[in-house]
Amino acid sequence: MRRLVSVRNRVPHFGSESLRWPRRAVTATAAPSPMHQEPATLMEPRGAVAESLGAADLIKVPEMSSSRLRKISQAAAAEGASLDLWNAVAKRCEETADSLNYWDAVHILQSFTEASVANESLLLCLAEALSAKTSKMATKHVLDLLAVYEAADLRPRALYVELLHSIVRLSRSMYAEEVALTLQALARYNIGNPTVIAQLMRTVASEIKEFRLRYLCATTGALGVLRACPPELLKMLNQRARFEVDTINVQELLDNIQAFPQLEYSWQPYEDLCLEEFMARVAKFRTAEDVDQLVDPFEGLLFLHSRNKLDAGYLRALCQWLLKGVHRPNVRSERRPTSKQLVMLYDFCFEHGIEEEPALQDTLAYFIESGGGIWPERYAEPLRYKKKRKYIRTDDPLKDVELPPLDEDGVVVAEEVKTSRAESIYGEESPRVVASHGKKPSGPSPLLEDPEDTLVYRIKARSRKGIRPRNRDPLRKRDFNKQTVPGPMWYYGSWAMRPKYQPGRSLGPRYPWPRVPVGPRGASWVLRR
Repeated sequence: MRRLVSVRNRVPHFGSESLRWPRRAVTATAAPSPMHQEPATLMEPRGAVAESLGAADLIKVPEMSSSRLRKISQAAAAEGASLDLWNAVAKRCEETADSLNYWDAVHILQSFTEASVANESLLLCLAEALSAKTSKMATKHVLDLLAVYEAADLRPRALYVELLHSIVRLSRSMYAEEVALTLQALARYNIGNPTVIAQLMRTVASEIKEFRLRYLCATTGALGVLRACPPELLKMLNQRARFEVDTINVQELLDNIQAFPQLEYSWQPYEDLCLEEFMARVAKFRTAEDVDQLVDPFEGLLFLHSRNKLDAGYLRALCQWLLKGVHRPNVRSERRPTSKQLVMLYDFCFEHGIEEEPALQDTLAYFIESGGGIWPERYAEPLRYKKKRKYIRTDDPLKDVELPPLDEDGVVVAEEVKTSRAESIYGEESPRVVASHGKKPSGPSPLLEDPEDTLVYRIKARSRKGIRPRNRDPLRKRDFNKQTVPGPMWYYGSWAMRPKYQPGRSLGPRYPWPRVPVGPRGASWVLRR
């Protein structure tokens, strides 16, 4: 094994300004650290708990299994450990390199890298052992190994060949996110193997329908860094990006715009396309239903303000949404504005000269009147009597207080009194009819001369249905639920004479009923034709 130093020159290959270069170096574990020291060198273990994993664990290390080595290395990286413990773990891993589980070996190497412990002999020993286990690895393990060895500035030839073969083998079954992450890793480490890149490009072309907009940005940016994006593939990616922008909802457009700065590689034309579509849709917001497409409308408000694209149209639509929101119940399952959000919205409206918007004024007024949705909207209703319930007799506190009347919706009625339909037809002396919205009226009908006739009729002829007969055969079909005289015993036959069927099996297209014949006569009468 000879040591190969990776080339890390980041000189752009394209002259296009649409390619954005990496904003930060992303690896699976930690930042690269030079590992040119001999067997093991510790770069000042972090934390003051360096002796917490010491003598007691040091004695057990030579007998630990694969999973125990992984756990103790992760604990040592998280809490800090002495140099002797790291040397003991490295020695045990070298002795049992062939029997180590490949996922445990990956986590052990990540722990060494995270703790800035340089051990080149361990890396080379595990590289030789992992070369025979790459066929069992998933895409995540392959990317983690690339990150570990690139951080150590080592490229074992045999391991890298097997890892690249694994990428080619796994590319046919990768998700869109895995393809994007793999291309970004290859671009980050400047690994431009033509065979691997060509296979990943075939995967992108065949699974183009599975790529969302942010995966398209990351994939196109990584291919641009690798200088491996032919015009045919770029045209396909542009069409898919246009389709994604036209079909996804407003909230997903906003999520993509906010996620673009976190991508290591991206493609500026797709970002501009997404932003233009988002602004075009927001400009059409007029009603509360339009604003309701956003999970948090105030998040969109702050985003537009940060981009200096906030206008009065969005503020008016947001006022309509708030007017509807303050009338919703004050529970966690409903989206209601807070007092801080109302104050912030009023400040923005004042800056745009629309602080006298009627929807905004009504929202503020009702929010204050209802106490932020805490005060009830109507008077308390009396409890309905229930048997075996304990009641406490007390005086009515509102007995002598004249309360304003309430309408059907529980809102205080104005000075003008609404006349019912019965009063308009039969005059003022006719009995009052209470609106019931589909329910039975509690008072007598105005068409009866004597109001007591209704009560007498209800006593004589009860409105409640009687008990339904339950003497039907449960095995008989409901269509034949009539009361018929049962036939003789020989007509039904015994249990041994009837054909048996398992419930749920299909009896073919000629079977006239959808259910299985399990009646008294079985299928002999059904299949008589």
